[in-house]
Amino acid sequence: MHLFQVKLSVKALAEFLYQHGDLTSAFLSSERANLGSRIHRLLQKRGGDAYQSEVFLKETTDYQEIRFVIDGRADGIIQEENSVVVDEIKTTAIDFTAIHEDMNFTHWAQAYGYAYLYANQHEQMDMIIQLTYYQIDTDEIKQFRRHKTFVELRDFYLGMLEQYYQWAMRSHNFQTLRDASLRALAFPFSSYRSGQREMAIAVYKTILDEDVMFAQAPTGIGKTISVLFPALKALGEGKLERIFYLSAKTITANVAKHTMKQMLDQGLHCKVVALTAKEKMCLMDEKNCDPDVCPYAKGYYDRLRPALMALLEEHDFMDQPLFQEYGKTHQLCPFELSLDSALSADVIICDYNYVFDPRVYLKRFFSEPSDHILLIDEAHNMVDRARTMYSAQLKRSRIQELYRLLDPDSKVCRRLTRKLSTALKQAGAACDERGFMAYHEPNNDLLQIIAQLHKELDRYLQQEHENNDEITTLFFELLGYERIAELYDEHFITWVKQEGKDVTIKQFCLNPARSLTKMIQMGKAAVYFSATLSPIRYFTDLLLEGECRKKLALPSPFDPKRCKLLIHRGIDTRYQHRFASIEPIIRTIDTAIHEKIGNYIVFFPSYAYLKQTAECFKQHYPDTHLEIQDADMDETQKQAFLDLFQAQAESMVCFCVLGGMFAEGIDFKGEALIGVMIVGVGLPQINAESDLLRDYFEQAYGKGYAYAYQYPGMNKVLQAAGRLIRDRSDYGFILFMDDRYLSAQYRPLFPLHMRHYECIDNEVQLKETLHQFWKEYL
Repeated sequence: MHLFQVKLSVKALAEFLYQHGDLTSAFLSSERANLGSRIHRLLQKRGGDAYQSEVFLKETTDYQEIRFVIDGRADGIIQEENSVVVDEIKTTAIDFTAIHEDMNFTHWAQAYGYAYLYANQHEQMDMIIQLTYYQIDTDEIKQFRRHKTFVELRDFYLGMLEQYYQWAMRSHNFQTLRDASLRALAFPFSSYRSGQREMAIAVYKTILDEDVMFAQAPTGIGKTISVLFPALKALGEGKLERIFYLSAKTITANVAKHTMKQMLDQGLHCKVVALTAKEKMCLMDEKNCDPDVCPYAKGYYDRLRPALMALLEEHDFMDQPLFQEYGKTHQLCPFELSLDSALSADVIICDYNYVFDPRVYLKRFFSEPSDHILLIDEAHNMVDRARTMYSAQLKRSRIQELYRLLDPDSKVCRRLTRKLSTALKQAGAACDERGFMAYHEPNNDLLQIIAQLHKELDRYLQQEHENNDEITTLFFELLGYERIAELYDEHFITWVKQEGKDVTIKQFCLNPARSLTKMIQMGKAAVYFSATLSPIRYFTDLLLEGECRKKLALPSPFDPKRCKLLIHRGIDTRYQHRFASIEPIIRTIDTAIHEKIGNYIVFFPSYAYLKQTAECFKQHYPDTHLEIQDADMDETQKQAFLDLFQAQAESMVCFCVLGGMFAEGIDFKGEALIGVMIVGVGLPQINAESDLLRDYFEQAYGKGYAYAYQYPGMNKVLQAAGRLIRDRSDYGFILFMDDRYLSAQYRPLFPLHMRHYECIDNEVQLKETLHQFWKEYL
């Protein structure tokens, strides 16, 4: 008889069966868990030669139709003279006098599980089970021991499997249904688009080879289904355990959700969970995760299992509205419910940070390697996002604010806060005449103070104080700085900047490839994909440590004749010529928009340049319908701006900024947009931090300026240009305004489908060229 395999950790099994009570606040659960890991290592080191730490154990047990594969790492195995001890270490904030032997049976159940696995493997007739509680506020330790025979441990272990059997059978029945539907799953469209089959095959081979692929797939290929379809087929064949679809923006995640819903409607059976940020999921008027304040956290684990069972039985697609509905009905935190549901998901759609950010990544999925795939959409965004995730900064003004928020009688916290503020002041005083300084090592003196302050603030926040919410935010800033210091290596640099009385210190990640690769290696395969990964070597150098063996660059499926590409070589937008460039730019814009009534976007490299040009444009052409992107638009304002792109009785021109919210991830289909003009080459602002990148990449690859300035700028340009042609029926022109596009440094950066450009020198040539182009479509 074929047995259905269920893989489970001892910890997950024990917590599923016996965890009860309240949700510990995120402050306690995530941050103290991280502190707990360090304490574990400390206690394990104290155990001496007889103490084996982090001992991996694994057992396969057949129970009725189920083959259970149970594993885990025991905190410690101690070889004593006449016995073997399994040590399970727990950190706690509970008052030391309140710690007792029977306060949490889940801890004993986990330790019993490890003890059985060890005894069975080593033919031990009995074991000593030890619980070690470490009180993190007082550094006190309390230990409890129990003696168990092998038979007692075996019976308890089998009893856990018996209790879990119903849940395992539910998984078995659903997986049987899922796998049958995946085997029968046909490509959900009548035919493959150009390049789509090639991309799907390449993704499937990447899974088989357990490798990493970079794929540049222009708009129109249908990237989302091209990566999801082969991954789902591999899932049904047992080659994957789970699929993570990662994106940088909500609009891209929505495409993935829509694609999965489409396949579910066509008969696919699989569990899909779309994760949303905790702040957006919260049902409270004010977010406060304290169980004494939040009814959705109080008694969470007492109500979880039946609600989770109902949710998974009744729904295949689960997202924010559904989790909030179940949260209200069953009085459960919707965000935590989404995470618990994700453990049973086949496909998880989420932001990059749930996988890569060391502050918030999902430890339940990435503590041990597993056979999952990462499908990383909008991969051109990963360089900047990863640098942000793996960098951390502190400002002296924030530390001074912390001092003001602390209770006057919190003498230790206030003393350490003053000490930290003084250390930052001294760091600022050492800056050069620019008020800047950089060095290739962490500031260990500062980190020592931060560690002390972090510990004292941890204790402080266990009590009720007037400003706890604000202090908690500052606590996380300190903790984030400390966390990044643990990753610090030759790919980081520390810089200090003094501005007036304020001082900023930052641990800046120059190249995130190593940190990203460590997380990628926790899975089986990964695919980075985007419409713009040019040059691809730049992205492989910054997103993957080691040589990239799999690269794919696909041609555009669109007819190049429907997109007129123009380079205006008569305009120079270099900074020293910027003011002089404004009048030629506005004349060019006016000429371009009067050859055909429609909607146009002009993208600028900065808000300052945009505003200067807009003022001049309004003076010269007051009757033209001009819209300007504001720097801080909320979702309502953004949608109102997009709603302007309708059929017009007159031409509308919109001034937007490169790299902004309208420069990527937006579909302007049909005649919503018929012309895109790009001012300049998109170079990032020259500043001290970008110069640090330039120096690093010059030494590493001999391409300092290209990696720090040119390639990031061109990536923004290509993303903005990509707003025009979104469908086979779209048409229009793209006008690049800068003579540098024709230089040897820029010409190779245009993808193949954008190399049929024509050159113009003035408005007369532009008018003639566009007049001839539009004649074909009028």
